[in-house]
Amino acid sequence: MIENNFEFLQPVTKGHNPHDYFGRKIIGDPLIAADLLRHYSDPVVAEHVDLDHLKAEPTQFFVPTPTITGPKEVRLDVPYITRLRDETGKSEVLLIYEHKSKPNLHVPLQLGVQTMVSLYKRWTDAGRPISRKKFKLPIPLMVMVYCGAEDLDEDLLYFQEMFEDIPEPFKLLVPQFGVVVSNLRRFNNYEHLPGRPETQATVETMNRFFDGTLAEQFPVMLDRFDAVTIDDRIMDIVGDISWFSGCVTDIGPERIAKAITNVIKGKKGIEMAELIQKGIYQQGVEIGETKGKADIVLTLLRNKFNEVPQKIETTIRTMADPTALESLAIHVMHSPSLEEFGKALN
Repeated sequence: MIENNFEFLQPVTKGHNPHDYFGRKIIGDPLIAADLLRHYSDPVVAEHVDLDHLKAEPTQFFVPTPTITGPKEVRLDVPYITRLRDETGKSEVLLIYEHKSKPNLHVPLQLGVQTMVSLYKRWTDAGRPISRKKFKLPIPLMVMVYCGAEDLDEDLLYFQEMFEDIPEPFKLLVPQFGVVVSNLRRFNNYEHLPGRPETQATVETMNRFFDGTLAEQFPVMLDRFDAVTIDDRIMDIVGDISWFSGCVTDIGPERIAKAITNVIKGKKGIEMAELIQKGIYQQGVEIGETKGKADIVLTLLRNKFNEVPQKIETTIRTMADPTALESLAIHVMHSPSLEEFGKALN
């Protein structure tokens, strides 16, 4: 019997929608993460970085700080450590992956902070050595895996581009770094997707979600797994794809179950289908709870201020944390104006 220990059946982390959660799960598989750099990014990375031996790093740690508040908690999407493809093979490379479903011009700043803090943690863990011969920091590479409905301007993913006017003499003094981009939306020829079958299936899943064809093509998409050995890892990936697809489309439990049992034969396939259906139902309950609390906040705003600006309504509708929505309802009651409420919302 399949135990209920699949990560895709666990509650989605508050603040993350199913698409972002699915993206994080996928890049958390080192073989798929390697494929995304090898086949869906600038080829110079695969040429110089050993992508065959990615080692997962902790996604959560505490950094000592000189403040009275104590250590600062830091969370990373998905970090890996590997090495350069050079003659010695001694130079380490730190890969910090971040999944995005919407363009965000502050990604260089976000990833830069995460990367610098991670390097600082390594330096402090090593006893703050002052000799480069005794301690050598890994080379950092920041990777954004993007799949969204909006176009992505990749030229803006450089740190110095975040500033409007940098005098030419200062450009040597202001840090400059860029983000490696895996823009999956550029790969929409589903018959010729590169990489492993499981990579192809996950890329197709994310792209078809935005194309509006995921429900229609879901059974055909899972057929890609006919070319692989069905082990525990592949079963988890099939489960992730099925859970995500059921949460964001109207495929229906019967079609999901049939597609799963066509890939995973016998009793295991039936048990997995049943567990995923339960997980999809639970996710639907949580989404319904969040939507209901958002409706309450908006109703309170309209009753108190007669109208709600579209920007405020959109922000509230896209919130995924029920606790934060409950806090906003209290702010409505204590806010003397929409402007004051907007400050609390931000």
